[in-house]
Amino acid sequence: MRPLYGREELSRLLAPRSIAILGASERQGAFSSRTLDNLAHYAGDIFLVNPKYERLGSRPCYPSLSALPVVPDCVVITLPQHAVVNAAREAADVGAGGAIVYASGFAETRSAERVAQQQLLTDIARGSGMRILGPNCVGVVNNLIGAGLLFQVGYATLNRIAGRVGLVSQSGALGYAVLQGVQHGRAYTHMLSSGNSCDVDAFDLANYLVEEPECRAVACILEGINVAKSLHELGERAQIARKPVLIYKTAVDAAGAEAAKSHTGSLASSSAALEAAMRRGDFFQGNSLAGLAETADFFAKTSAPAGAGIAIMATSGGAAVMAADAASQHGMDLPQPGVDAQKVLEASIPEFGSAKNPCDITGQVLNDPLSYVACARAMLSDPAYGALVLPQVTPNEAMAEQRCAAASQLSAEAGKPVCIVWLPEWLEGPGSGIYARDERVSFFRAMDRCFSALSKWQHWHHRLGAPRAPDVIRKLSSEKVMHALDLLRGQPQVVTERVAKEIISACGVPVVSEIHATSSQDAVQAAERLGYPVVLKLDSPDAAHKTEMGFVRIGLVDALSVIDACNEMTLRAEDVRSDGFLVQSMVTGHVELMLGMKRDPVFGPLVLVGLGGVFAELLGDVASELAPVSLEVASGMLRRLAAYPILEGYRGKPGVDLDRVAKIISDFSLLCHELGSQIEEIDVNPLVCSAREVTAVDALMLRRTLNTA
Repeated sequence: MRPLYGREELSRLLAPRSIAILGASERQGAFSSRTLDNLAHYAGDIFLVNPKYERLGSRPCYPSLSALPVVPDCVVITLPQHAVVNAAREAADVGAGGAIVYASGFAETRSAERVAQQQLLTDIARGSGMRILGPNCVGVVNNLIGAGLLFQVGYATLNRIAGRVGLVSQSGALGYAVLQGVQHGRAYTHMLSSGNSCDVDAFDLANYLVEEPECRAVACILEGINVAKSLHELGERAQIARKPVLIYKTAVDAAGAEAAKSHTGSLASSSAALEAAMRRGDFFQGNSLAGLAETADFFAKTSAPAGAGIAIMATSGGAAVMAADAASQHGMDLPQPGVDAQKVLEASIPEFGSAKNPCDITGQVLNDPLSYVACARAMLSDPAYGALVLPQVTPNEAMAEQRCAAASQLSAEAGKPVCIVWLPEWLEGPGSGIYARDERVSFFRAMDRCFSALSKWQHWHHRLGAPRAPDVIRKLSSEKVMHALDLLRGQPQVVTERVAKEIISACGVPVVSEIHATSSQDAVQAAERLGYPVVLKLDSPDAAHKTEMGFVRIGLVDALSVIDACNEMTLRAEDVRSDGFLVQSMVTGHVELMLGMKRDPVFGPLVLVGLGGVFAELLGDVASELAPVSLEVASGMLRRLAAYPILEGYRGKPGVDLDRVAKIISDFSLLCHELGSQIEEIDVNPLVCSAREVTAVDALMLRRTLNTA
């Protein structure tokens, strides 16, 4: 696996000093003509290449790349699919720095022949060092040099605004759709699309932006992630550069997924592994294109929070309440104003308003605009507040000019962000563009998205500023790994409970005392050895969910009840393979957890912990992380559970040994990491917990089969 390409390796491709359009045409509307139109503001050299013409308009046209007076940095290949490979070879032979391939009809067709043709492009790129973007690529935009290296219509007519945010999109059409936010004030340094990624992929492009000094935040639109290591490396590089990366991932829930065979399979959604990977990389996940654009722009305009609280000031009581609701939903603190700010508010706000936080200055401010500025300044000056949110309910050009100018100046004075939330359904109503275009004011069209951005902002800067202890991840001994593999060898796809518990026990998970019995008489002897009461289970590879199938009996208190339970299970198991019975000690505790693993095809083993027993799927209260996890991360998983207060001890009831549970989660994750290539799912449910003991009483394990490998 190669490391990500950086800014230096991609500079000739993405910031070229000279550009050749291969396949130039006189036909208006041709991709080559659109590309030339989109280079209207580009100051570098542009060369047209096509042996059919000597001139196109006022420009000379060259018969080949080798006939050009200089070696071009970037070659835009606008030729049809069948001519692309030879064109790429020609570009590499003359020493071009990069090539962009528009043509589709390669690996996305899934045709073996077309896949092979795309592989030829990869071979050319890797063999020559010429970076190739595409095929099936819309192209790229570099606003820093005015270059629209793309075939979409109208780039040259878009507003030209100094950039702040770098945009990466696997889908060029979606990327260009977001780029057009420049028409109402968004400011992008680049829009980079990756297409089929025969060579350069979306993570390379994002890394280029991480290393680009003019880019203050990176926004990514991803359809698929094929290599987990690329995401991890991008996260590491972004953390070193202290640059926020926001990701909007489409297709998070794959349709038609195979029905889950375990509780873990039901609880581990296809987005859980991605969310865990994003947490590990300190990325932020967007839920919509609008949210991605607004949040990235907010990050690009702001510095570190100067206070933990958020101030809200509105001319509408209803808008103030909306803001308070959104703050609560996102866990934002709304402290009350300090003494100095309170005096200003009380002197400026009529008695039918509210001189608190959230602050309702009422519509009376229309008669005294200076009070708006005084109240906003007072709240921004209060050290308790790190940002000020100003919901706007009235579209009005003159009012917006006055308030935006004041908000921008106050933001600069205080060194704190001011967020405008535009609530009118007249989305482009008078004044909206004034707020959106301001260099300091952050503009949102939804209250929820504003407070989501504020929450992400505070969290990210807290993580940046907090000293990070090394995330110490232990390793299982080679002896334990080999023992687990020996136990697994020869097992069917559904590993029997007895063997599954032997495997997890060998790797540090405590399991219930049990004895295997081949007959009812053996079961009675086992029960007497363990001591009544006992639990009886059928030992069968065909019974993944024993309780639902009637193959579990608890609280058996004597020999007769054991024999009756064995006979009943034998009758029930007429069509089920049986390896006898499991006789187990009764285990009691006041909390039941579940511990699970689901193998993600991209990110590998995903570890889950949550409430267990019958509540596992009913409540779905789970936390998940990619294996392996440290003790610290395992403790964090427990704290994320809604049921965490129960684990601590609630209303006089004892809690559980949290350090012991965290150790078991971490040990279990090491097993999942080591055996992840062999196992598809593991389900330990329930994990019975008390103040002193933690015991697994049931386990299910599914081996990987050839069709899932």
